[in-house]
Amino acid sequence: MKKVALLIVIALVAALALGRWMAADSGYVLVIRDDFSMDTTLGFVVLAALLAVVAIVILTLLGNAAWNVLEPVRATRRWKKAVAARRLRSGLLQLVDGEQEKAERLLVAAGEDGDWPLLAWLLAAEAAQEQDNVEASQRYLENASSDRRGRLVAGLMKARFALDDGYPEQARQELKVLADLAPRNKRILRTYAEVLESQKDWPALCALMPRLKRAFGEGKESRRERRAWLALLQETARKPGFNDADSRREELRKLWKDVPVHLKNDPAMVARYTGFLAQLGGGKGALNLVREQLSQQWDDRLPPVLEAIDDISPDDLLQVLEGWLAERPGNAAVLITSGRVALKARLWGKAQGFFEAAANSSQSATALAELSRLYQALGDSSKAQKAFERRLQQLEGQLPALPMPEKSL
Repeated sequence: MKKVALLIVIALVAALALGRWMAADSGYVLVIRDDFSMDTTLGFVVLAALLAVVAIVILTLLGNAAWNVLEPVRATRRWKKAVAARRLRSGLLQLVDGEQEKAERLLVAAGEDGDWPLLAWLLAAEAAQEQDNVEASQRYLENASSDRRGRLVAGLMKARFALDDGYPEQARQELKVLADLAPRNKRILRTYAEVLESQKDWPALCALMPRLKRAFGEGKESRRERRAWLALLQETARKPGFNDADSRREELRKLWKDVPVHLKNDPAMVARYTGFLAQLGGGKGALNLVREQLSQQWDDRLPPVLEAIDDISPDDLLQVLEGWLAERPGNAAVLITSGRVALKARLWGKAQGFFEAAANSSQSATALAELSRLYQALGDSSKAQKAFERRLQQLEGQLPALPMPEKSL
């Protein structure tokens, strides 16, 4: 529009300049050819030339338009495109109405002749998939993929169809290719992550996490990242290929180096890692890491790690636990852990004291269960029964109110 306006302005300026020039001196033109002669002004000749040019241009445009209308090939092509557009609209409506077979026929025809083949092939694939015609659906998606704009959306549909049909591995392979083609596509990355999580492929999911966080932000994928690394720690600690504890422990330590820094300060992550490390004979390293973490931020999930440590004497562990109790008297987690470590040291009276303190300070069901078991082992059935009843009373408060049978007289 701006170009047209500029051309009009230029033409007006040129006409004004020509008019002023002609007004100053109209000029004289004499044409002689054999017996023919004509004399006129220069202005008339210029005007006639301009009119002739305009007439030629108009006639050319009209002739071209008439040829486009009457020329058989183009007319047929326009007719086919119009029919294809109607088929595309009708096919979409048939698909919405649940008439998949009719929709497929209309959409395939629209894809072959229409101006919107990508949309037509995608909808045709949807219609074929609804009829469980996997072969036709895949063929239509291949046609859609041939369009430069259709590779990603067709690939996503392939992955979705594979998941719907119960072939997650096929979907995963397709999504991996798409994720490499479009590393910032959120839909592809989210679907790929969901497939990896459903397959419990924690190494692949952890490797994908940096790209997910770049696409969605640090906060939105934090839960998935934490869940994946926790599962990977557990999988590594229980890896079936390692028969001896030393190999598993070294593999676990290597993995811990790869854990993101912010997760190394997560109490649940530290508790999971140190717990497995202690079970695999790395009690000293586990204890040091727990003490370091608790000195920065206290968390009740960390003291129970000491229950799994066997390569440090229970007496030394009790000293550590009693130091924590001096700072946090009545802490149920530390008291229960102290009682269990005291049992490992065969200090029955001390263990009883820890469990009783935990039961009295927090009415912990775990403490009551341990206390009941210890009383029973010591031969004090009366106290064992009372501790068991206290535990039941505590659990009753967590049970829903339901009708119960009346006591018979």
